[in-house]
Amino acid sequence: MLRNVLLLAVTLVPAALALLLGLTGTALWTGRLDPLDWLLPGTGAIIFSYVLLARCRRQAVEHGGIDTGSLRPWLNAAMIWAVVTLPALLLLAQSAIRPPWAGMVALALGLVLVAGVWTTVDRRSRSVRLIAALGLGAASLLVANAGVPALREAASQSTDAEWRKVGLFSALPLQGVAMGAVLGLPAAESIGLRSPLLQVLEPQARIHPLDALSEQSLAELDVILLAQPRAMAPEELVALDSWVRRGGLAVILADPLLLWPDPRPLAHPARAPLTSLLDPLLTHWGLRLEAAEVSAGSHGDGHGADAVDRRILASGALLQLAGASRFQVRAGSSDCVLAEDGLIARCQPGEGRALLIADADWIDDRLWTLASHDAVSRRDRTSDAPELLSAWLRSEAFSSIGFTGWMRGEESLVLGLRSALLLLLALSLVSL
Repeated sequence: MLRNVLLLAVTLVPAALALLLGLTGTALWTGRLDPLDWLLPGTGAIIFSYVLLARCRRQAVEHGGIDTGSLRPWLNAAMIWAVVTLPALLLLAQSAIRPPWAGMVALALGLVLVAGVWTTVDRRSRSVRLIAALGLGAASLLVANAGVPALREAASQSTDAEWRKVGLFSALPLQGVAMGAVLGLPAAESIGLRSPLLQVLEPQARIHPLDALSEQSLAELDVILLAQPRAMAPEELVALDSWVRRGGLAVILADPLLLWPDPRPLAHPARAPLTSLLDPLLTHWGLRLEAAEVSAGSHGDGHGADAVDRRILASGALLQLAGASRFQVRAGSSDCVLAEDGLIARCQPGEGRALLIADADWIDDRLWTLASHDAVSRRDRTSDAPELLSAWLRSEAFSSIGFTGWMRGEESLVLGLRSALLLLLALSLVSL
C-alpha cells in the first residue's frame, strides 16, 4: 500500500507542477496560450519522474522485489510522457478559443523526444545523465524562447513586393509632436517619435502621414488609414469619396466614444475628437454610427477596466475595444454590408472598397501590448491589433499559424485546469 502511494506521488507531483508552471509563461498575464510554455516544465517533469522512479526501483530490488522498469522501459516512457503531456494538451484545448493545434503538436513531439532520449540514458552513468539533463533543458529553453518564435516572426513578415503606400490621416497621438504632448515632452524632443503601432507597421508598409486630403495627396497612395480624424472640410470629403470610388481602399476607424488617454484639455485644438466627425461621409455611403453605451468604468482620460471589451472576431483575431459601438445601414440604397454584429462595415462605393470599424481605441498600444518599449516582440501582446490592421491594409484575410491561441476567459481556464488535473490523476492511477 505504501509503495503504491509513493509511486502515485512520484508520477503525480512532477506532472502537476509542470502543468501549473506552464501557465506562468504568457497565459496568466497576457491571455495568450503558448503550448511551448509547457516544454521546459514538461522536460523537467519527465526527467524528475525518471529519477524518482529509479530510486523506487532500487528500493524494490533491495527489499526482494522485481525491477519492472528494466523489463518494459519503453512502456514506462510512454506512461510518463502521457502523464506529463496529455493533461497540458487537454488544458490548452479546453481553455483556448481556437486550440493552437500546431503548437500542441510541437509540444507533444518535443516531449516524445525528451522521453525517448532519457530512456536511452536512464541506466548510464551519473555524469552521462547529468549531461543529458542539461542538454535537454537547454534545448527546450532554446526552442521555446528562440527557435519557434523566430519561425513565427519570419512567417508573418511581408516581402518588399507586398509593401503598399499607406496614407495616415488621424488626430490620434501616433507620432511626432502630438505623441510628445501626450508623453509630456517638449516639441523639440518630439520630432521623430513613432508610436508602437507605427513601429510594427512600418516594416510591412510605407506610412505617409497626411495633414490634409486632396486629389494630389491621395493620388500616389494604395490605401488610406483614417483613424479618428479631425473634422474634414467639404472639399476633403469630396476628394476622399472620389478617390475611393475610382478604386482606392480606405480603412476607417470611427469611434463614437474615444477613451484614448490624453492629458491635454478637452478643448485643445490638437486633441483627437471624443466622438467621430465622419457623419457626412457615413451618411453619403448609407451608414449610421450608433452612440456608444457609457459604462461605469468608462471615462474620457483613459481605459476604465469596465470599459474594455475583449472581442473575438469570426477570423479568430482578438481585439480589445473601448467605447465601441456598431454601424447601422440606413434605409434605402447602400453598398455596405455589416459584420461582427455591426462592429465592422464593408462598403463598395464605385470601384473602390472601404472597411469601417466602430472603434479606434483598439490600436492604442495599452490595449494590445504590455511592453510598449518593445512593441515588435509578440511575446507581450494582449491582442491581435497590429496583425489584423496590417492584414486589412494589405487587403488580406487575417490568418494565424496556430502556434498560439487566446484564452476564452477565467471560467474556461478554471474548467480546463480542473479537467486536466482529473486526467492527470486518472493517468497516474493507471500507471501504477
